[in-house]
Amino acid sequence: MSDTHLTEPEVEASPTKPLPSPPWWRSSRWASFAALAIALIATAVAIASWFRPAPQPSPAFTDQQTTQAKTNVCSAYTAVHQGVVRNTHLADPNPNDAAGQFAIAANARLALLGGGAYLHDRLAAEPATPADLAQAVNSMGMTIEQLGVGYLEAASNIVLDPLRHDLDSQIAQINKLCG
Repeated sequence: MSDTHLTEPEVEASPTKPLPSPPWWRSSRWASFAALAIALIATAVAIASWFRPAPQPSPAFTDQQTTQAKTNVCSAYTAVHQGVVRNTHLADPNPNDAAGQFAIAANARLALLGGGAYLHDRLAAEPATPADLAQAVNSMGMTIEQLGVGYLEAASNIVLDPLRHDLDSQIAQINKLCG
């Protein structure tokens, strides 16, 4: 057995009570953690601002530019609307003519897909278009393109009917705006 008795000076040197720690706000660790947290937040903000595009001032258009843009976009809408209506409502006088039916279907799809692309192009060329008209014409362009793709893939009426309904609403809205 070993003798593990402490002498009196050793007892006094090893206190049984731990020394009180300073409060957390006086601790040097707290300052380190705070500095680290601030550095991390600053880094995150810097990274986010690096990838976020700077806000672009919206260009100011004159009333004449806005009026001309509206006229041009409404003219494009009218041309597309007439072309889509004409080419999607054609009937083959000879129902037994497969080539004629195919040609009519191809023209309808072309009117839808080409009309949607044309509307998007006209809007891009007319940045002074009033926002409500631009949004309505853009929506119509997307809808008729979706219809064209739906007809290409021979989608069912369950898919196409909501698009047709949306198109009717969009046409009514644009007619009011272009009135």
